[in-house]
Amino acid sequence: MSASEMVDRVNACNQMALLLGLLLALLGGWTPECPAQTASPAPTDRKTYESDPSIQNLRAFAKLYGYVRYFHPSDAAADTDWERLAIHGVRHVQDASTRTELRTRLDSLFSPIAPTMALYNSDEPPPAPADQLTPQDTTGLNLVAWQHQGLGLGNRGPYRSIRLHRKTKTSNRSRFGTVTRRVDATPHRGKQMRLRAAVKVEESERAGRAQLWLRVDRADDKRGFFDNMSDRPITTASWDTYQITGSVAEDAKHIVLGGFLLGSGTARFDAFQLQVRDSAGTEWTNVSLKNAGFETGQAEDSPAEWDSGGEGYTFKTKAQDVYDGRRSLTIKSETTTRMADPLFESRPAPGKVVNKPLGRGLSAQIPLALYSRDEQTLRPAGAPAPDRQQSTLDSIELSSLSAKDPALRLADVIITWNVVQHFYPYLDVVDANWDQTLTRSLQRAEADTSSRQFLRTLRRMMVPMKDGHANVSHPSDSLTAGLPLRFDRIEERVIVADTISYDESENCARPGDVLTALNDTPAEAVLRRAKRALSGSPQWKTLQALLHLGEGPPGSTAQLELHRQGRDIECQVPRATDGTNQKWQQQLHFEPRPAPIDTLSNDVRYVDLTRVENQDLRPLLDTLAQVESVIFDVRGYPVGGSRELLRHLSPDTLRSAHFEVPQIIYPDQQDAVGYTDGRWTLPPKKPQLTSQIAFLTDARAISFAESIMGIVEHYDLGMIVGQPTAGTNGNVNPLELPGGYQVYWTGMRVRKHDGSQHHLIGIQPDIEAERTIEGMRNGRDEVLQKGLEVVRDSIGTPRE
Repeated sequence: MSASEMVDRVNACNQMALLLGLLLALLGGWTPECPAQTASPAPTDRKTYESDPSIQNLRAFAKLYGYVRYFHPSDAAADTDWERLAIHGVRHVQDASTRTELRTRLDSLFSPIAPTMALYNSDEPPPAPADQLTPQDTTGLNLVAWQHQGLGLGNRGPYRSIRLHRKTKTSNRSRFGTVTRRVDATPHRGKQMRLRAAVKVEESERAGRAQLWLRVDRADDKRGFFDNMSDRPITTASWDTYQITGSVAEDAKHIVLGGFLLGSGTARFDAFQLQVRDSAGTEWTNVSLKNAGFETGQAEDSPAEWDSGGEGYTFKTKAQDVYDGRRSLTIKSETTTRMADPLFESRPAPGKVVNKPLGRGLSAQIPLALYSRDEQTLRPAGAPAPDRQQSTLDSIELSSLSAKDPALRLADVIITWNVVQHFYPYLDVVDANWDQTLTRSLQRAEADTSSRQFLRTLRRMMVPMKDGHANVSHPSDSLTAGLPLRFDRIEERVIVADTISYDESENCARPGDVLTALNDTPAEAVLRRAKRALSGSPQWKTLQALLHLGEGPPGSTAQLELHRQGRDIECQVPRATDGTNQKWQQQLHFEPRPAPIDTLSNDVRYVDLTRVENQDLRPLLDTLAQVESVIFDVRGYPVGGSRELLRHLSPDTLRSAHFEVPQIIYPDQQDAVGYTDGRWTLPPKKPQLTSQIAFLTDARAISFAESIMGIVEHYDLGMIVGQPTAGTNGNVNPLELPGGYQVYWTGMRVRKHDGSQHHLIGIQPDIEAERTIEGMRNGRDEVLQKGLEVVRDSIGTPRE
């Protein structure tokens, strides 16, 4: 892109940003950003970054970082603090002026921890591998090599990474340790509630994160208010107070509260306080909580009056480092070590190396297997000591760094890029130029100046992955509020699907209105821009963009331009204020649905699997076995016993799609050695439903919902009516970055029963159906109507 083109692009973008204003503020976390405001321009060809030595240096470091961290098996590399090395490495290589100087700096970084790795000029033949890779006498030696089953990040799930013939740490087997209190909710029904507590996380154990949680249990096991601070985890090393505010339902039975440590490390809690009030503006009053400050009992005891749980965690009151009084509560993860069992049969052969280009005319030779003697991998004579740069790494205080430091931003990009490059199981099917993504993300991160800007950069980095699970969270993600409206895309237009009564004037939005502009910006342009900042399939991106359309600062106003049956209307719509946003989201819907369990015309039973819990479904099965037809609604995420339901729909044993975790011993996902193949096995169960069945679904069905619908599709358990599902399945594998950024991505590949691709495709309907604008205006759900037609037409036809 020429300089004049860039100026034109910046000017045009700035004009658009003025029009958009706060419209897209935090739409899924993104806001309008122009090159001169928030990030460097993305390169359009190789010359763009090849003319920038700084980016070339960072790219070379990034690639070598991933090869050594995840595939070089030396003990020194395994013991390295890789987050600190990423930050130090960025600072060390960025300003290298020549290829020779860059090679010298890379060698000084990696030779102490990977002395059998060799750097060489790409225009020269690779060097002979180090003698230590193939010693003449291997008596008493063990071969050490990496095996990755997915990528083991310490999270609960199927992902593990080990080095053969080495001990591995086992900790936080339950993934989180929590303390809990339960309070009778009866005296507080209909009131607002607030939980407060003081919390801190040990500075030396930054891998963990602390959270408070507050829940309301309603009658008949119905769901009430719930918040566990998942979007604002606590990672700071100093005491501070945090709170959760919610409402107590009119049929509430209990208020349940507590705090927990997620992952490894140590968290401290003190001064819990539960308060209620009748309404906004009235004073808060305290609810009695015994031992809320952990003063009862002796130091080192378990906390009296509190329940605790989580295998691999300890719960003790401590007399040191308190927030208030004499004691506080400490939740700490335990760690044990044992010899790692092989994850699978394949492993790198002795002497195996890979030669990889790094850029700027440099390449690297990386050994994938090393022999060890006396618990130490063999090292060449005269190799730099492993602790050569330890003092430098120790001086980097991770807890004090933020995204204002460019080294942290660039390091986070490098860490994230390598995880995807080597372990994202769908990289081969999404047609992403991931190498180009590294360049663009480094340039944007280099230009960012704040945590919020860098959060957008990381989220944009996820877009080429086309992963519906992909997202990035951070405490700096400031609060946004939505409109009292729900939008949908019907007949190629953005339509108001549902509203909350907030104003009785005629100019307010109504279901079926066509949104033509939002804050003076054409609706289609707003939607397109929002989708460009989202990851996933086209249908998932459209859904997510619609869900967040119009979000902005709480209490602000959005200007809507609407078209209603020949008339153009302008509508000023208020955004939610604190305390009403969640309530609005629970009240708004894409379509009017019957009761969760209902009888429709002609004795057709309707069951909404996104609202019916397992305990409600179980006693209903005998009734469903007697009726002629049933419609199951899976337009969303099932909340109950949908997997158990499937066992009542077939006399044969059912199996799920293929849940496959890649088995990796080579970098860049080359020569994958295999996959695990986990599947559900669901034997039949009585009573058997022989009625005519239809399943309603669309892009709101993602992940677990698609596992359910995949079984329905393969075994023909009913007619599928609606639209394609989201096309994203497989367990998420969260990655935590320095600076408190949490990256979510899919670490498992899921293929359909016949082995074909599921990702981005999803479950296709047997009969396509969608709502119309006219139907919205009149409160009709054409998808449900089509389901009714299907089961009526099939009555009398035996279901195979």
